[in-house]
Amino acid sequence: MKILASDFDDTIYLENDLEKTKDNVQRIKKFMQQGNIFIIITGRNYTDLKNFLIKEDIPYSYLVCEDGAKLFNNMDYCFHTILLEEELINRIIPALEEKQLDYYLDDGYNKTENRKDCVKIVINCKIQEEKEKIVSYLKEEFPVHIYASRTHVNIINKAVNKEKALKILFNLEELSLNHLYVIGDNDNDYEMLKAFQGAVISKHHKKLDELEKEEYDTLKDYIEELMKD
Repeated sequence: MKILASDFDDTIYLENDLEKTKDNVQRIKKFMQQGNIFIIITGRNYTDLKNFLIKEDIPYSYLVCEDGAKLFNNMDYCFHTILLEEELINRIIPALEEKQLDYYLDDGYNKTENRKDCVKIVINCKIQEEKEKIVSYLKEEFPVHIYASRTHVNIINKAVNKEKALKILFNLEELSLNHLYVIGDNDNDYEMLKAFQGAVISKHHKKLDELEKEEYDTLKDYIEELMKD
């Protein structure tokens, strides 16, 4: 048995190439039909992700959402959550408002105003230079994990990243990390790619170059390689 944990955006799901997305999905199905475990690990929240999974008929054994703040099994039961501390939220929000940043709180499912049940603060920003400034400022001011995605800056508990999430999942579900393979394309995949055996998508964030991982054009190609053994 093999266990594959895959990033979602630009790894499984390619917004501008639905044919490759369909090819990826077919290989995921074959991989699972052979008795293997497939984990989707993403920065998206559950509701947003689930809409795509239904639409594209993408199967899974586990979902790791919000970079690991929420863990779900294949029955969509959330069996682990790491909140962003309310005390930190209360400190961060005035700083965001002082800089007139557009933000919202996310409870792992939807936008929320409940600071006691929040896993992520999301700052809307599409300009790369501005995102870098925001990340740099917040890293100096607050003890949280902060990273920039394509259109946002994301703030989560410092105990959360994809590597840590997989270790928690494997411990709770009594799975062996020796069977784990990972694949991704963006900088929030860095920790898990560094920690575990795996590969990167050819079109990837420059930060991943230092890992010197084998590159594959598509997830389909990597799954086919795994299924050879």
